[in-house]
Amino acid sequence: MTTLLAPEACQSMAEIRHAIDSLDEQIIALLGQRYRYVLAAAPFKTSAQSVRAEERLRQVLAQRREWAQTHGLNPDAIERLYSDLIEHFIAEELRHWQAAQSSTPCGTKR
Repeated sequence: MTTLLAPEACQSMAEIRHAIDSLDEQIIALLGQRYRYVLAAAPFKTSAQSVRAEERLRQVLAQRREWAQTHGLNPDAIERLYSDLIEHFIAEELRHWQAAQSSTPCGTKR
């Protein structure tokens, strides 16, 4: 990982673009890690409804809104971003969970 210049220390668009690209790559790597945790959660779920976990979703989005505000970001924009991300991950987790259920002999629980 390269050390990035502070935004105010950048002296050219090239330095700024390099920093943004580097940060985006780190963010995407972290999203990949988050996705692996989502898939790892699937075996702990007992139903499709528990995969969806509506109350947990509300809690997560509320917390992300607070974090956005703390970091000077627009809470509505961050909530939309996380809502889309989480909806995608829930669909992936559900697919993963359903595949595990169908591969369990006679539909028995693990």
